[in-house]
Amino acid sequence: MNEKDDSKDLWVFTEIKDHERVDECALEILGKARDIADKLDQKLVSIVLALDAEQYLSTIKDHGVDKIIYFSHQDLKHYHERIFTKLIHKLVEKYTPSIFLFPSTEAGNALAARVAYKCRTGLVSDVLNLELDDEYGNNLLLTDKPAYGGNIHVKITCPSKRPQMCTITRGTFNKRKIRKSTINIVKEKYEFERNELKIKILGAPTRKDKPSSTLSDAEFVIGGGQGLGSKDNFEKLYDLAKYTKGKLGGTRRPILNGWMPEHLQIGISGESIKPKLYISFGISGAIQHITGITDSNIIISINTDPNASIFKTSDYCIVADANEILNELLEYYKIEE
Repeated sequence: MNEKDDSKDLWVFTEIKDHERVDECALEILGKARDIADKLDQKLVSIVLALDAEQYLSTIKDHGVDKIIYFSHQDLKHYHERIFTKLIHKLVEKYTPSIFLFPSTEAGNALAARVAYKCRTGLVSDVLNLELDDEYGNNLLLTDKPAYGGNIHVKITCPSKRPQMCTITRGTFNKRKIRKSTINIVKEKYEFERNELKIKILGAPTRKDKPSSTLSDAEFVIGGGQGLGSKDNFEKLYDLAKYTKGKLGGTRRPILNGWMPEHLQIGISGESIKPKLYISFGISGAIQHITGITDSNIIISINTDPNASIFKTSDYCIVADANEILNELLEYYKIEE
């Protein structure tokens, strides 16, 4: 879009989920974005598109924003790629932000890609950290993400084009409540001709977003992996979670095997967790998963392989058959009943 010298301010797409609530990931991003905006001496701006958007502004005001720019219209009750892309692209052209951050949700990922294309700028998806860096330019946004199947971490910048854009997974940053003394509220005029739509909207979508796993807020999490060997074995983890009042998650492989729903994935493509205790059963420890558990206070891992990668990150390592340990734990809790 524009060159870097013309741009200013840090934007966050503050997604509204199911016409019900402000997306938790967007609120987490605002906390990190507040720190970056302060270092750059720039404004933190929340971008909101929704039906009856005014009802969400009080929540957003509590998370460090200097300004909220919003559209409110019945066409914005649910995400529509053509409408959202056009409205936000017009905003970017009008206000020329320097940085634009998006939650890594179904809508956030789709919208970020389309806006980046329209602006002819770069986009980094599912980043693990954000920093400011002067090595390749003054106060560039430096993003950290895994590459080559998670075997390495790479630092990526966008030196010349603006806005600098990325998507961020829920649980990557901490949600923080900060209210600025002065917050500027700007309502933009909704302008979109429905005859521009290639597909006619006959009614509201019936599908809702994937269920929230609540893993990112859990104090005790149990994780299962391919090493459990079968769906029957994996389903015993549900019983253990019930007995211990823990939350169940796992790696990508159980999802592909059909043992576990996708929204319970822990890692780069799923939830980042920070419980007081995390116990893994039969997980080898690919970097995609490790990245999602590093903020756990205590990690206990059970694996038959003494050289399993997950042991390098664990506080307690148990070299044993995860199924045997799982069966013994279930027997113990049954006796205790």
